[in-house]
Amino acid sequence: MEYIVAGYNMLTDVHFADGKTIENTPGGSFYSASGVRFWRKSTAYVGTAGPDFKDYYGDWFSANKIACNVKECLPKTLKYTLDYAENGIWSEVCTYGDEYEVMAKDIGRITPAMLAECCGPETKGIYIEASLSAKIADNFKEVKALIPGGVLMWEINGDDLRDLSKKQAIEERIAIVDVYSLNYDEACGFFGTEDREAIYKGIQAYGKPCFFRQGELGAGMVYKDRAVFAPSVGTETSVDPTGCGNCSTAAAMIGIAEGLSPETICGMANIAAAHCAAQVGPWPLVTDESMAEAEKQLADYIAKTAFVKDRLL
Repeated sequence: MEYIVAGYNMLTDVHFADGKTIENTPGGSFYSASGVRFWRKSTAYVGTAGPDFKDYYGDWFSANKIACNVKECLPKTLKYTLDYAENGIWSEVCTYGDEYEVMAKDIGRITPAMLAECCGPETKGIYIEASLSAKIADNFKEVKALIPGGVLMWEINGDDLRDLSKKQAIEERIAIVDVYSLNYDEACGFFGTEDREAIYKGIQAYGKPCFFRQGELGAGMVYKDRAVFAPSVGTETSVDPTGCGNCSTAAAMIGIAEGLSPETICGMANIAAAHCAAQVGPWPLVTDESMAEAEKQLADYIAKTAFVKDRLL
C-alpha cells in the first residue's frame, strides 16, 4: 500500500465541558486512517484489538476500502473515558482499569513484522502514533528499513511529552524518524515554557520537520530554517473535535511524503480536520466525488489563505 497507519484501537466515552456526552465512539488511530483515506485511496491500517473490533470499526473500514491488518489478540478493545476542560485540553483514563490497560498495551504490541506485511516498493509513508511504552518506538530503525524511499512519521504521545524524565528518549527517537508531530499544550510541557518563540526555536533546534498543531487556531510545518502556518477551517460547523489531531497529522504525512509545499501540507491537514469535526466520529464515507471536492477546496484554500511565516500562530 502507498500509505500505512499504525496505532492503538480504542473506544471512547467523551465528556465535553458543556455537559454533552458521546458514548462508545471509536477513537485512537481510527481517526488517523481517516486522515490518509480522505486524500488517497491506497491506505492500510495496522493495529491490535479485541473480537469486538468488527462490531465498532468493521463497517467503516470496509466501506472506505481500507486494508486492515488488525491482530485480534485482546479480550476486548481498549476503552477510555475522555474529559474535555473548557480550554479544550483533555484527559483520559482507561475504563477497564489500569491493570487492563497495562496488559493490553503489553500483549497488543504493534511490530515491524505487522507493518512489513503491508509494505511494498510503492509505500511512500508510515504514520505511527505511539507512546514510549508501546515499544514500537524502540524499533523505528527497523520500520524505516522497510521503506528506504519513504517517510516515517511519529505522532508523539502527549503524556510522554509532559514527562521530563522521558525527554532524552523522545529526542533520541526524533533523530531517527523523518518527521514528528506534537501540539502546543504538549510542547509547553516538553520545553517547559508557554512562550511561543521559545517553543518555535526549540523545535527548530532538532533539525527535523515537525507538524505542529495549535487546535482551533490551525497548524503548520516547522523546519530547521523556516516555518509555514495556516489557520483552521470549519470551526463554525464543528460537532466533535475528537480525533482532529490524529486526522490532520496523518493527512500532513501525505504532503510530506510526496514533497508538496508546506502550504499544501497545511491545507490538506486543516481541511481533513474540518471534515473530521463535522460529525461524531471520522468522515463517514470517502468517494471519488468527495475526493474531487476536497481537491477543489484545497486549491481554493491555498489561493485565499493568509499563511503565517516563521512563527507559531
